[in-house]
Amino acid sequence: MPNREIVIDPAFEGPPASAHGGYACGVVAPYLAADAEITLRRPVPLGTGLRLAPYNDGLALHDENDLVAEGASTRLEDRTPQPPTFAEALAATASFPGLRSHPYPRCVACGTGRTDAVALRIFPGPLAARELVAAIWYPSSDATADGFIKPEFAWAALDCPGGWAAVHFGRVDRPAVLGRMAARLLPPIKAQSAHIVVGWLEGVSGRKLAAGSALYTRDGVLQGFSRQTWIALTDVGTPR
Repeated sequence: MPNREIVIDPAFEGPPASAHGGYACGVVAPYLAADAEITLRRPVPLGTGLRLAPYNDGLALHDENDLVAEGASTRLEDRTPQPPTFAEALAATASFPGLRSHPYPRCVACGTGRTDAVALRIFPGPLAARELVAAIWYPSSDATADGFIKPEFAWAALDCPGGWAAVHFGRVDRPAVLGRMAARLLPPIKAQSAHIVVGWLEGVSGRKLAAGSALYTRDGVLQGFSRQTWIALTDVGTPR
């Protein structure tokens, strides 16, 4: 593919002053075949021209001469759980840990400080008697086109449930940031008035947390799933 410029609007903030990891991955993913896996090498800048170009049989996203992200095709194994009911997922949101204390309240996907039309307002809380977090997503018109969910919004919706599951079930007492995300979307994802999203922990290795997430219709039909690597911060805002 030829080089192309990508600009991520500041509305799609994740950690302060940088792009939401899942949304940024979802912007790159459509240029890759099969399931896509994106590795974030540094915080993705907002509101500036980023260069997407071929790189090592995949793609790379650059901010001038700095490598921001790498993308490659992969193949994911479906390890998605039996979804909760709509009522169970709705009840879980009342226990969303971010309602008490949120490290990134301006996060476009799960931020409690966002009420604008772009915000996804996904608040995943732990399910009773299950090692899952769950939430309800009510897509706005910004997330849809011709009645279908835009891929970058589906990636954004899959991001934060995995992160909250990783921190909660991994018993991490500090914020974490997305380091890598792979996803499979089962297109076309028809927009509904509400969708169920879940996240789970798959493993812990030092500061690395492996997690998964899945997106369902409100009736429990699978629409997409992801595999993620999160990095617990040594200091707030410092990934190393």
